[in-house]
Amino acid sequence: RAMGGIDALLAAAGGRSAELDAEAASIKEALAALDSEISEKRAEKTIAASNAVRELLKSKEANMKRQKLLEGAIGHVRLALTKLERAQQVGLDNWKDLKQETLKLSDFAKDRLKDKDALAGLKAASGGGDISVDGAKLAFTGSSKGLEQLKAALEELESAYSCSVEVEAAMLRLLETRGELQRLASKHGVAMTSQGGNLVEISGAADKANKAEKAFRWLLTGKAEMPCPRELVGAAKVQAKEVEMETGAFVDVSRQGSGFGGGSLIQIRGNSECVQEAQEQMRHWLDEKEGKVRAHVEAKILDTLDDAKANDFVNDLWHFGQKFGIEATFTDGAVELRGPSDGRWEAPARKELAEVMAWYRQQAAEAAAAKAKAEAKVQEPEPDDDWGAAPEAEFDLGHRWR
Repeated sequence: RAMGGIDALLAAAGGRSAELDAEAASIKEALAALDSEISEKRAEKTIAASNAVRELLKSKEANMKRQKLLEGAIGHVRLALTKLERAQQVGLDNWKDLKQETLKLSDFAKDRLKDKDALAGLKAASGGGDISVDGAKLAFTGSSKGLEQLKAALEELESAYSCSVEVEAAMLRLLETRGELQRLASKHGVAMTSQGGNLVEISGAADKANKAEKAFRWLLTGKAEMPCPRELVGAAKVQAKEVEMETGAFVDVSRQGSGFGGGSLIQIRGNSECVQEAQEQMRHWLDEKEGKVRAHVEAKILDTLDDAKANDFVNDLWHFGQKFGIEATFTDGAVELRGPSDGRWEAPARKELAEVMAWYRQQAAEAAAAKAKAEAKVQEPEPDDDWGAAPEAEFDLGHRWR
């Protein structure tokens, strides 16, 4: 229809709306008159009046039914009138092509559309439809074609979103080798590319990119490494594949690693729970192959040591392990002792480890006491000179347990 057609329809709808409103007002007046007459007849309290009331009630019921039908008709006409007016406002040739829809915006798009030029660009893309933004919602009124064009323009705007995630080099290598970046990108409908160094960029629609980022970061929460003897490297690679399939962690045996005994390094990466499970399985496999057992001793002592002393303790564990022909490492608040399966080393090693930790515990207590004393000490005036004062001696007793 031409614009003249829209005008004619508006006039017709307006006229019909006025007619219905007039009829509704007439029925309202008629009902009021009936109510008044019914009240008067009931007050007469005669048989004739009762019969008249009965007829009046029938008339009232018919008018009420008519009134209800009119209310429905008025609602439809007013709705059509509103739609015609909106179609005329946005310049549509055919009122049937009018589309009104509310679209949800991502935080990224919401911020971008604070720029008047960006909002004007969407309006132009929609073919001149009416667009308004309220918080995270975009309201559109226009043609069906304009709505599709708006959605396409909004999708293009959203696709400009990108974020970067820092990834450890070893993990990035595993992800690229396993094709995990491509798998995640395809799953979430985004692009994931290594930007050099340790950065992975995720780009695409903001909601999709945010979901991809969340899933990606989930994979980066776990990390574990363990040495692998040279003679077990081949078998370890086979075992790593099985463990990877069972746990969902990424397990790699690298010959470039600095594993003990000239061997390699087993690197485990992925979600923390998956990594923990894979680590336990690989440890158990190594222990069986090497004929080793493990013992753990709680070492919360490190929580009380300063950084220098804590580093000394960790370094001393290497000397400690050499003394007993075992491996001694600190992990997750405990010292892990790993040695031959006959276990003859365990009792003496535990005994001496207790002495080592007692010495460090004493050092921590003395340091804490000295600090408290220094903080509580009242500053005294310094003497004019210190002639005659005895020199202070400093002693370094070292580690008494060695």
